[in-house]
Amino acid sequence: MCNDGTGNALEGGKALRMQAEPQSWLVRLTGAPVLAALAALIPFEAPGQPAPTPTPAPGQVRVRVLLQEVGDVRTPGIDAVVWLDGLRRPDFDPNQPRKRISQRDKRFDPAVEVVRVGDEVDFPNFDRVFHNVFSLSEVARFDLGLYRRGASRTVRFEKPGVVRIYCNIHPQMAAYLVVVRSDFAARAPATGEVLLEGVPPGRHILSVWHPKAEVRGLGIEVASGQESANEVVLDVSGWRPQGHKNKYGKDYPPPDDDTSRY
Repeated sequence: MCNDGTGNALEGGKALRMQAEPQSWLVRLTGAPVLAALAALIPFEAPGQPAPTPTPAPGQVRVRVLLQEVGDVRTPGIDAVVWLDGLRRPDFDPNQPRKRISQRDKRFDPAVEVVRVGDEVDFPNFDRVFHNVFSLSEVARFDLGLYRRGASRTVRFEKPGVVRIYCNIHPQMAAYLVVVRSDFAARAPATGEVLLEGVPPGRHILSVWHPKAEVRGLGIEVASGQESANEVVLDVSGWRPQGHKNKYGKDYPPPDDDTSRY
């Protein structure tokens, strides 16, 4: 038994516990669990932390090709080849069907095609006569030999550039294969207009080629989610048809009846 100084007796230090009670309530109200709960209710942002940068949206490139003919006449650049040099597509599907250049009615179909470096191209024969497809181009030299209707041959192209393709039997047969380091490439239809979609934003090199002109390159800018519209004029006024030799480097023999020859 003890005295609290007022004449009241207290047992076992009860007064001491009562004096400490307000402090214990303060500890419980400001302790770690309560502070953590309050912090969860208040949005917190570290000082100086930058906001997340949005991912740029791909754009597209529209190209209209015109051929400057003799007499200041401009015509659509049919069979022009357009590509963005050195640009790869992250989601490109490498298992796409192979391109092919067919032999029909003693012509190559199509007469112009574009593929990527490393692609294979089929050369099927749909004519009733034999053909002998070959090329003496520095980009790809090959000789597929004679083969009949229903047969096909395949060639892989490992270097960029223009491959001129002929038949060793029929001098009128000629085709052009453009091999590029790009996943953004297309051949222009009769309108001479090409649209390349899903292009990453930034500066790119746009290249344009036509059988009657040399390759022309120009720098373009593609903004996020926007279209880059371009018009390219190729001067073909000085172009003249040129003959070619056979695979032996000699002139072709006079025309003959293929059905009787083979």
